[in-house]
Amino acid sequence: MKCVEARTSSGFTLVELMVVVAILAVLGAIGVPSFRDMLLNQRLATAAQGFGAALSFARMEAIQRAQGVEVIALAGGDWSEGWVVRTWTNDVYRTLRRFDRLPQGVSIDTTLGGGFAQGLRYDGNGFSRQTAKASFSAGCLTLKAETGRRASIIVSASGRAKVCNPDVSGDCGLGACGRGEKEEGGT
Repeated sequence: MKCVEARTSSGFTLVELMVVVAILAVLGAIGVPSFRDMLLNQRLATAAQGFGAALSFARMEAIQRAQGVEVIALAGGDWSEGWVVRTWTNDVYRTLRRFDRLPQGVSIDTTLGGGFAQGLRYDGNGFSRQTAKASFSAGCLTLKAETGRRASIIVSASGRAKVCNPDVSGDCGLGACGRGEKEEGGT
């Protein structure tokens, strides 16, 4: 008597393969939008930290040099195009550091805070002042991602910069950004 061996197939059927492809397509459709949101929120956090670092750098340079250093927008008050930290000596401006434009998907939220429309200047003691006036200055600039998340950079009259979330109660304190006012009032 002859013995017939049963052969087993180790491959996939077309139906099984199509089911796996369909499952992967569904998982991809769910995961891609959340990955995009995560990427935009990370860009927002990076931009806010970068602006805060520029302000801290300007303050440190003003104290070290014992002279005024200012942070101004490259495009006449439009911070989204980038900003520059500069000082002036003998009626000549000298750029200390230049910062690129905001990343794609991040913009300035003009509904919250004054946004340092004329820029911000630090005196030789590290106190913040309005660039157009000699008065002490405090205020904020708020950035917003396309996801709706926001980050505010608040500068106190003493010149210290702080990055916070204006949508979390108490995170930004009671300053102009915390109240949602357009003025550049105290913190």
